[in-house]
Amino acid sequence: MKRLCRVLLLLLFISVPSFAAESRSQSQAKEENKIETLKKKKALSGVMVLPKMAVTATRSKEDVKKIPAKIEVIDRQDVALTVGETLTEQLKKNSAINVIEYPGALAGIGIRGFRPEFSGITKHSLILINGRPAGATNLATILSDNMERIEVLKGPASSLYGGEAMGGVVNIITRKNTGALTGMAEVGYGSFATYFLKTALGGEMGKGFDFDLSARRFEQGDDFKMGNGRKRANTAYKTRNGSLRIGRDLGESWRLDMSGDLYQGREIETPGDLFDGDTKSGRKDIDRYGLDFNIAGALSADNTLSLTVYKTKESSESYRNFTGFTNPVQVAPYQSFDSEIDWLGFQVKDEHSWAGHRFIVGIDYQDINKKSRSYNQDGSRKAPFSPDEGRENWAGYLETIGTFLNNRLTSTLGARYDTFKVETKATPFKTDFRANAERFSTFSPRAGLSFNVGQGIRLHSTVGKAFVPPGAAQLAGYAERVVSGVTMITRGNADLDPEFSLSFDLGIAYDRPQLGLSMDLSYFHTDVDDRISRVTNGNTTTFENSLGAVMEGLESDLSFDVGAPLEWERSVSLFVNATYMLKAEEEVAGGAKRDIQNVAEYILNYGLQYDDGRFDGKLHFRSRGRMKDTEWNTAGFPETEYPAFTVVDLVLRTAFFEKNRLTLKIDNLFDKDYFEKKGFPKPGRAVYAGYDYQF
Repeated sequence: MKRLCRVLLLLLFISVPSFAAESRSQSQAKEENKIETLKKKKALSGVMVLPKMAVTATRSKEDVKKIPAKIEVIDRQDVALTVGETLTEQLKKNSAINVIEYPGALAGIGIRGFRPEFSGITKHSLILINGRPAGATNLATILSDNMERIEVLKGPASSLYGGEAMGGVVNIITRKNTGALTGMAEVGYGSFATYFLKTALGGEMGKGFDFDLSARRFEQGDDFKMGNGRKRANTAYKTRNGSLRIGRDLGESWRLDMSGDLYQGREIETPGDLFDGDTKSGRKDIDRYGLDFNIAGALSADNTLSLTVYKTKESSESYRNFTGFTNPVQVAPYQSFDSEIDWLGFQVKDEHSWAGHRFIVGIDYQDINKKSRSYNQDGSRKAPFSPDEGRENWAGYLETIGTFLNNRLTSTLGARYDTFKVETKATPFKTDFRANAERFSTFSPRAGLSFNVGQGIRLHSTVGKAFVPPGAAQLAGYAERVVSGVTMITRGNADLDPEFSLSFDLGIAYDRPQLGLSMDLSYFHTDVDDRISRVTNGNTTTFENSLGAVMEGLESDLSFDVGAPLEWERSVSLFVNATYMLKAEEEVAGGAKRDIQNVAEYILNYGLQYDDGRFDGKLHFRSRGRMKDTEWNTAGFPETEYPAFTVVDLVLRTAFFEKNRLTLKIDNLFDKDYFEKKGFPKPGRAVYAGYDYQF
């Protein structure tokens, strides 16, 4: 990090004198001419240089280089050249965030020092699909097949999106082909008896209609091998997924789109903790679907209106082949648990433009309902850990985007007012709690500035307030578990308040396309009040609004395309994406402080990427620093520290005979024995080959 800071300062000192030596208009003219020349050269080689656009930071389409908020765009080629089928794999290898992953399709993320979360409807990072809630508590169910790009907004965004957008927002933008009809079909095979089939088709249908259709089947038929060469039993699984979009132009300025996506995981084996061997294995089936309807258009030359209505559902069934936890007894497999979560909502957005400024006003509504059921070995029902719950949310927001000083200064200012009803509902067989409801409202402001200094240098900063409402399990959950002969009790707290945070970041960016150089260094700081955390007293654990937490760190992005200054008709890029935590600690009972668990000291993605139009590839390194966690398999549950590790991936693709392409992907190239969660190791080296035909 010190070296990166020195490089940035050196570039600043080199650029500023030359900037001062010539007039601003001359400097801008030269810069524009150089960029235009670069675009022409790249166009000749088939590589277009276009500004990256994003919608997540303001809920309106903006150039990433002008947005004050820290946002990263993972484009279609990045997705294709990243080993990993799930959203979690894409994010951890392209955006330097913390993750938690278990074999058996279970994963979650954490941004800017917040602990990764993999279940429940209340989290600290919000996941969207085309701007609406994804309807997925388990990110392993969101696959990368139909992704056009992924936008990662880092930092507080409750002023636009309400609860859960405390650490950041991930918005998946799916493909929308409105041009000529195109398609592809792919078949592949790989390690652990894996095979997959994919197909996609999209484009115009005539009479103003267009569509996109995709489908995929993936099966890992055998258990994977760990980095130590041993098989990890009970790790096979099958998935199938698909999506469909139908759109139509309504006149010159209005458009209608209807979309749906589906995921099904079948016979997903769950091995349990390595500490227990094979005694606590099982399997599960997972279903998730999402439907949305969007109509948008212009009311006038300076006014556009859009309406989105959505319905999503996630459900799962879990099966065990054992009873008891302290001394598990093997039995015939039986269904032990199932759950379903429904999301229903709408979004209305009205956007006005005036004298180069924009004003966005919107109303969001969302209703979430979750049901859980637990079963005994004989199939009879019993009380689940968490009661059934619901969460209803109404909100109104205003976002302004102003441009000043000949478009060199961009400001954003916005706020949102949310009202919530969070309730625990009467739950069959669960008699150890009283159903209740809580209502509250909150106001979330945010402001930002981005200033183009000149010579490719840009300064940016944001400050904002965010919140996360308490969940039903935290309010009224109750469960007992016997560990090492001791009955451990987890109990909810009906008096919980929402968590609140105040965050700010400061950054400097340097972007010179003609040199092939782009970099950004940002510092962030977050103070959390009324943090909801687990507090253990003897054998009882409950939830409290603890004294607080502090997270601060550095985020850096650097890419250097060697081919640009050398005027090659190919791209040879060195890249670095990193997060380094200066502090990530929370206060606990008694005023003591501890490191936030499952948050790494640093995460570093770096490597080399090549593209000449026919052949492309990426050699990728991911290094994760040390981090703390609880050792659940040791008496007294002491804190433990995970070691640092580095994992290397390789992707190579080559096109031939115009419409044919071969792909080779190697996950964990050097067969590293590692884990994201102790007791649940990741696969060792795996090789996958695919062939696709484009038409």
